[in-house]
Amino acid sequence: MTSPVVPAVTETMIRSAAARLGRDDIVVTIARPDEYVQIEALSRAADSSEMVTPLTADMVAWFVDENPCGRGFMVVARDPSTRAVIGYFLFYPWLLARRTGGLPEPLPSFLYVHLYVAPPYRRRRVFAAMTSFGLDLVDQLGVGLAYTVPNPRSTPGFLKFGMTQAGRLPFWIRPAIPGWGLVAAIANRAPGLTVSHRQGIAGAELPDIDAMLPESTMVWSPRTVEHLAWRYDRHPDCAYEIRVVQRGERPIGCVITRRMRIKRFRTLVVCDAWFSESGSSVLRLAVEDALRSGDRVDLAIAFGGDASPLYREALRRTGFLVCPAFLQPQPVAVIGGGVGGPGQRVELPGVSTWHIVPSDWDVF
Repeated sequence: MTSPVVPAVTETMIRSAAARLGRDDIVVTIARPDEYVQIEALSRAADSSEMVTPLTADMVAWFVDENPCGRGFMVVARDPSTRAVIGYFLFYPWLLARRTGGLPEPLPSFLYVHLYVAPPYRRRRVFAAMTSFGLDLVDQLGVGLAYTVPNPRSTPGFLKFGMTQAGRLPFWIRPAIPGWGLVAAIANRAPGLTVSHRQGIAGAELPDIDAMLPESTMVWSPRTVEHLAWRYDRHPDCAYEIRVVQRGERPIGCVITRRMRIKRFRTLVVCDAWFSESGSSVLRLAVEDALRSGDRVDLAIAFGGDASPLYREALRRTGFLVCPAFLQPQPVAVIGGGVGGPGQRVELPGVSTWHIVPSDWDVF
C-alpha cells in the first residue's frame, strides 16, 4: 500500500480560513517554527494541575515538521493588542488504512491534540475559534477524517462542537505479581519462540499486522517502518522498549512498551503489539520479559481489542483483565468526525470496527 503524504498548509489556505472565521477580538493563525518557544513558555506557565507534562518546542517540531505522514500545523490564538499567545491547538497527520471491499487502501487522517487556552481568555470562544480554524485547514488539505482522544475535562466541549464519539476503548490491566500467570490460567508457551530487544525500529524486519485483523475490521494503522521509526525512535521526550518475537530467524510479532508513572503507580504501558501468528504466545513472551527486566513496575496496562478478537484473546492469555469503567483513572474515548463534503468526508468509525491502540494517539 502506497503511503500518501499530506501537503503543507499554504498562506492562501491560512488567509481563507481566517476570513471564514471572521473574528476580530482575537488573531488566529498557525505558528512558525521560530514561535514554538512561545508555545512552550505558555505551556510551562500553566498550572501543574492542568499541565502535567509541558509541551516543548522540540515536541512541536517533531509533531509538525518531522512527521513522515506530512506537515502538521500548530494553531495559535493571539491577543490582538499585545500579540501574546493566549492559546494553542496542535493538528498532525496520521496514516490509517481502511477496508472497502477489496485491498486495503490508505486513509489519511488528522489528530488534534494538546489544546490549551490561558485562564484569562476562557469562556471567550477561543477553543471554538481554534477548532474551526484548524478543521477548515484540514478540509482545504483534502483530508476527510479527524479525531482526538481527549481528557474527560475537554470531552463535553468537543461534543458540543458537533463531534461524535466512536466509543470507549477497553482498558486492560495486569498486576505485576509473581505467579499471576498461574492465577490467570495462562497456557504454556508455544515452542521455538525467542524474544530480542531492539534499539530502534529503523532497519527492522517486522511482521505483517493483517493476519490478526478479521474481515470485520474496517480501519487500522498500517505498521510501516518509516512511520513507526518516527513514532518511537525519534520521539523527543519518551523512551520505548521494542521487542521482536521470532520463530527461528523469522519475526512473527512486535511489542512496544513504555515505563511511566500513572497516578502513584509505576506502570508498563503496552503502546502497540501485533503479530502474524501465535499471538497469545508472542504477547505473553514479550510482556513477561518486560516485567522481568528494567525498572520494577506495579502493573501493566493495555487498550483496545474490540475490533480484533485475536488481539483480545492474546491480552487475556497474557493475564490482562478488562478494568471496570468506575475503577479506571481516566476513561479513554475516541471523538471526532468527518471533514469536508461528499467524496472527501469519512465518518468516524466505531471502535468495534477500528483497531486502535495507544500508537494511534499521542499520550503514550
